[in-house]
Order: sequence, then structure tokens, then C-alpha cells
Amino acid sequence: LSYTPLFFHLDRPGDSAKLDQLIEEKKPFIYNEIDSQLKELYLCLHPTLSFESRAYITWRDQHLNGNDIHQYGCWVYYPWNNHIVHVLPKTEFIKVRTNRNLYKITEQELETLSKKTIGIVGLSVGNTIALTMATERIFGHIKLADFDDIELSNLNRLSVPISQLGLNKSILAARQIVEIDPFLNVTCFPEGISEHNINSFFAQPLDLCIEECDSLEIKLLIRQQAKRAKVPVIMETNDRGMLDIERYDLTPDYPIFHGQIPDIESW
Repeated sequence: LSYTPLFFHLDRPGDSAKLDQLIEEKKPFIYNEIDSQLKELYLCLHPTLSFESRAYITWRDQHLNGNDIHQYGCWVYYPWNNHIVHVLPKTEFIKVRTNRNLYKITEQELETLSKKTIGIVGLSVGNTIALTMATERIFGHIKLADFDDIELSNLNRLSVPISQLGLNKSILAARQIVEIDPFLNVTCFPEGISEHNINSFFAQPLDLCIEECDSLEIKLLIRQQAKRAKVPVIMETNDRGMLDIERYDLTPDYPIFHGQIPDIESW
């Protein structure tokens, strides 16, 4: 199942023809709000000025440097819903989208976090975590693992239309993330986590693993790998809102589950 958007840069050879062909064949719904995005960019770059149409148009014409606004930025196609969206170039898109994070966190912190790789196992509760992190743009690459498909009873904690019943939870989260920000890098493990793919999940390596799965066996497997790789693990549970943190990056010999389950590391 697809969760990766397609990009068309109309200033590149061949992309314009490819986009025209896609529109002719697929007849997608087209969202083109590029001028409103440029207005926001103008305000971001001139925070001390109030918006004035004439000044904006002068700036926009200089910014486009004689190029057609239709060709500016890129066009993003989402195959699963047949939508095309015209957006700013990546750097400008990120600047505008994260503008209201400042000074909640600094630009330097945003830059640092944009290089982080996060792994989330369990995409029921984990879905909210993934989308919040994507909204704040506090990672550059996220890995999502869950073997389960969406069921009706999941909709007490998943904000998703009933038309998505039967869709794998990791695929759902991935699509939601890139519909917020197509420039974020997402990798799905729709088969879930097992001994066969745990090394791949932790590869690069992870900077943080967020564990929200139900299986005690997989919880243990994740922590064993995290301990070997010196990756911190965070888990939030429904039990009195407990937030569990295991800092294997700071203390590599720290006991799994804080040593609360005797001999678990030998299981």
C-alpha cells in the first residue's frame, strides 16, 4: 500500500509533461493555494510590517524573478486519495509551517530535531504521538511499526473516518503525516516488529524508540535491542497515565523495565 507522495518540479525537464499526463489520466482534485503560502512567507520574512497588498505584490514579483507562479515550488500528488497540492519549495515550506513554533523552541533546536530519527511501535496510542511530533516537525525521519488493521472499536482513540476500516495502522499514520508535511521521511513496518526485522527498525540508528505495543514479548525484544544499540525508550500507559523512560543511551547497563520483573533479561 502506498504512503509516499510523488513530487513534480515544473522547472525540471520532463516533470511538466508528466504532471499533465497524470492529470489527464487520473483527473485528480487539485489544490492550488500557492499565492496564500507566498503571502505567509512574505509575513514571515517581514515580521515587523503589517500586510499591504501593493508591497506584497512588488515583493512577490521580485521573489519569482520573472518565473511563472504555476511553476514555482512543487506539486505533490497523493495516490491514495487522488489529490494534488501545489506547495512552496521545501526550505520555504518548512519555514512557514514551523513559524508559529517560534519561540516555543528555537530555530537551532528545530534544525537539530529535523535530523533525528524516531521509531514508534504500536500505532493506536502511537498514532497521536506520531501526528503530534509531525505537526511540531520534531523529527526528520520516522519509522512506524504495527501489524494490526483498523477496526471499528479502534475509533475510540483514532481520529479516522470509517472509510479507512481495514487499513493497516502504520500505513494510516504514514499517510496522515505526509499529508501534513510531504517533506518528512516515513518508513513503515506494516508487518510489525519481530526478530526478523528488529535490526532494520533500529538501523541508522534510531535516536529514540517510543513503544506503545501490547505484547510483552515484543516489549522485551525492543528493549533488548535498544539496550544493545544504546537507544532510549519511552512508553506511556493507561495505568494512571504512567510515563516510563529507560535511558539506555546514558546508562547502557540499565536493567530492562527498571529491574521490576525478575530475570526478564534471560527470557
